[in-house]
Amino acid sequence: MSNVIAQTIVSPFDPAVRINGRFAKEADIARASFSGVEFTIAFEGTEASVLLKSKGNVFNVVLDGKQMPPLDLSANAKEKHLIAKNLAKEIHIISIAKRTESIQGDVLFKGFEIKGVPQKEALPQKPKLKIEFLGNSITAGYGVLDSVKEHTYSPITQDVFSSYAGFAARELNAEIRTVAFSGRGIYRNHPDSKDQRTLPEFFPYISVNAKIPWDFSWQPDIAVIELGTNDFSVNAPDSAGFVNSVVKFSKQVKEKYPNAKIIITDGPMLNDFWPKGVPSLTLCRKFLDAAKEELAKQGISVHRLSFSRQDGSLGYGADWHPSKRQSEKNGKELAEFIKRF
Repeated sequence: MSNVIAQTIVSPFDPAVRINGRFAKEADIARASFSGVEFTIAFEGTEASVLLKSKGNVFNVVLDGKQMPPLDLSANAKEKHLIAKNLAKEIHIISIAKRTESIQGDVLFKGFEIKGVPQKEALPQKPKLKIEFLGNSITAGYGVLDSVKEHTYSPITQDVFSSYAGFAARELNAEIRTVAFSGRGIYRNHPDSKDQRTLPEFFPYISVNAKIPWDFSWQPDIAVIELGTNDFSVNAPDSAGFVNSVVKFSKQVKEKYPNAKIIITDGPMLNDFWPKGVPSLTLCRKFLDAAKEELAKQGISVHRLSFSRQDGSLGYGADWHPSKRQSEKNGKELAEFIKRF
């Protein structure tokens, strides 16, 4: 191995750096927005810092396969963040993954600063299976690391990799990408949403904050649509409007990903007792089934999965969201469903 331990800045677009997720190239910066975007470097050396500006977000950090303490920038506007020092002078792999959602702001990634030499040949092999998850707070892992249902949102308790999507991806050894935003519906949003754009309106973009178009160069094998919970947050939505929105979005996804299998799910938070007097779970499943039938009439095949409903036996996350144990259960359900394809 080389004895060189020079201080080196490695560009986001260096062959030894991999960006997993939607991003825009802005001169020497990579801008990203959605949960799950990951920056990975392979290098031979003794020290590494990540160069990114992202006040408001929290990142998972993995060094040589070992989970490290999270990089919490929820109140940090600095640009350079030391990840590891005094390492053995050998090959190391570092991954920095955004676990918070777009509401926390975009990430401006400027690469890594290392004491050592980039080693593109050492980058881990990509998983063969690729899945994109399109959803709301359940997909984004809102409050999943909390255990008190009365707590409200905090970036430190959000983790997309501990959502059902993260568990399913690990179970299947799949590459995960997400377009997920709390409070979003497929026909209408939760009434507390200040921005009334629904999730389908975010689908064409790299950043929901800057409205940068995505080129859809990355093609998933499977697209999972997990929406509907927020549509039922006050009362039952108009049935025709809801069904038509599911059909329209499914067709949009199929147009962009012609070879992908599409799975339409209903989230575990719905039940037939809330809102009062509205059989939300039954109606949502009925509407989604109707959308599947309509799509079949139009020659588009989609798959339907209903997650096990949370009942409190596995605890709750913040704001009554799924707990980590509930998310693991639902993630395994999805993985088993996919294995039957």
